[in-house]
Amino acid sequence: MSTIDNFVALQDDFDHLVRTLDTALLIEHVRRLDPMAFARHFKGYRPQMLGRKRIVEALRFEVFQKRNETVAEILILLWNQVHRDLYQAMLALVRTIREDVENIERIEDAKANDFVDELLLKFDKQDIHACVRLNEVRFSPELIQARFGGNPAPTQPDTEGGVAPAPAGEAEAE
Repeated sequence: MSTIDNFVALQDDFDHLVRTLDTALLIEHVRRLDPMAFARHFKGYRPQMLGRKRIVEALRFEVFQKRNETVAEILILLWNQVHRDLYQAMLALVRTIREDVENIERIEDAKANDFVDELLLKFDKQDIHACVRLNEVRFSPELIQARFGGNPAPTQPDTEGGVAPAPAGEAEAE
């Protein structure tokens, strides 16, 4: 699954997701890592003079219309840094299954429900949903849809020609 696909499932929460980030830091990352996107939307403006609405719309354009992987990866990186307490809590829960989280193929629904219930004691449901989608936590698509709603995840064809849910996993924080 591509980073863009992660955002497609979070399209309804995109404004909330971007508004939690430091705009000056976000724009600086875009300037350094994707000069063309920076020139399209932010060149000639001081970051403090750009409104959040304009920044959100520029990033929405880059992610959903241009399918800009670099901007999507910047958003995931910065989101995980801002929400590191949630990220670390999710990582700790997933590590109870297996220390090497990258090799977990699937988290059973009962265990995933327990994880979500535990996280809901400390974190916002919208943020937990973003953490699951952005970091590709391997919950079943049915569980994610039932617990969080929103747009269903894109699907990919499996090796036998049918359609299978796109794979998901937990990424390590940097």
